[in-house]
Amino acid sequence: MVLRKYRGVEFEESAVINIILLENLPFQEAVLSYKARENLPASAFCGPDRSYPAHDAAHVRNAFARLATFGGRLARATVSRIHACLVAKAKRFGVEHGGCKWCKKKEEVEETVKWFEERLRASKSKEDDKRE
Repeated sequence: MVLRKYRGVEFEESAVINIILLENLPFQEAVLSYKARENLPASAFCGPDRSYPAHDAAHVRNAFARLATFGGRLARATVSRIHACLVAKAKRFGVEHGGCKWCKKKEEVEETVKWFEERLRASKSKEDDKRE
């Protein structure tokens, strides 16, 4: 098994090749060299310790994919901050994204809470009408 570093994470070489092919990037473009990474400003990263580089559209797309894959290993607050940063960067670079599974769950919970609040208000107003 040959391991290769891709964006700071070690993968099997075949996985790195598949990622690069999925992103439609030549290998040279897909790899952010150490020197290039060090030259990026802190604002080009969405994660802690200069992780999740998002300085162009290709890296924003990759960061969303990485967050979906590895976000479960991070604290929920960290994932939320990274996601918010990526959403802003995606808007800036015109990148469409499907969000992340954590955000969708949050939206579903908020929808359910709103539904219950509406039902509660409706039942209270019916009770108030009966009393009058």
